Amino acid sequence: MRKLCYIMLSACLAMTSPFLRADETEGFLYDAFVPLDPEAQRAVAEIQDWLVGTQRADGSWPTSHGPNNAGVIGYAVLALMVTGDVPGEGRHARAIGLGVQFLLNAQRESGLIMGGDGSNAAMYQHAIATVTLAEVYGMTQNPRIREALIRAVNLIVNTQGPNGGWRYQPRRENGDTSATVMQIMALRGAMGAGIHVPQSTIDRALAFIRGAYSPSRQAFAYMDSGGAIAPGRTAASLVSLQSLGHHDDPIIPDIVEYLMEHITNFESRSGYFWYMHYYASIGLYHYGGDPWRTYYGRVRNYIIQTWMPDFPKKHRDVLSTAWVALVLGVPNRYLPIYQR
Repeated sequence: MRKLCYIMLSACLAMTSPFLRADETEGFLYDAFVPLDPEAQRAVAEIQDWLVGTQRADGSWPTSHGPNNAGVIGYAVLALMVTGDVPGEGRHARAIGLGVQFLLNAQRESGLIMGGDGSNAAMYQHAIATVTLAEVYGMTQNPRIREALIRAVNLIVNTQGPNGGWRYQPRRENGDTSATVMQIMALRGAMGAGIHVPQSTIDRALAFIRGAYSPSRQAFAYMDSGGAIAPGRTAASLVSLQSLGHHDDPIIPDIVEYLMEHITNFESRSGYFWYMHYYASIGLYHYGGDPWRTYYGRVRNYIIQTWMPDFPKKHRDVLSTAWVALVLGVPNRYLPIYQR
């Protein structure tokens, strides 16, 4: 029934009635609309089938980012949910349920959700696992997930650093943008699911993100004190501003301009390529209009024409593969993170 409601909504948005004025068809509900492309949907389904086939019996996935990395497992679960499935409902319900149970079992007494020994960026793992639980709780209202989500949020709140950001480990120290944007997404996801987050935590995190912005370069640095700028952290910081409700911030058009200049060259690939596009797809979707439609068309074509022919022979990294599914699946609008 949940999936049927989403499908009916998407169908309604896809139909441009002759009785609607031009400005109504270009308004908020329509400025981010792109067609649900059958070829893209088939590609997402192929990726999802591969993820299900590589999942372990305990709900985890083999990763190259440390043993039982909870962040990678969280992204894999989200990729399975991007077409509307949830634990107990849908084609991938069982695999999603196993992944969620793994994350619940990985939560420690402190509230930290982490696999392995934590040497591999514990707060990265924790943030994405928290995002995943928030998305699942928002769609299921499961009380066991709510309990774990509250504990996960409390850990994030209690480890915020003096400068308002977060770092790699669960302790209070000055943060960086890459770790901070993940905690902001986790907190925003929890707030959207009805979990309380202190306003002071949000205000300090927002001040940190603003402090990392370079107006002259239209991008975000690694620290609020400065440093190198990069498209990936700029896309992630854009999502942070939007997640905190600042969709009309006057700096956002400049950020979007910077991103459109730096992320649409698919021949130049860095080690953070799909990380960048994961955040860019969310940020530009929320921005809407021509930048979003132009970007999605280009990234969709790159995935279908260049990436998919080599999948899974050359593309067997669970994290990157999950990001590809999430980027390609944005038009489905199923996950709460895509609510505008």
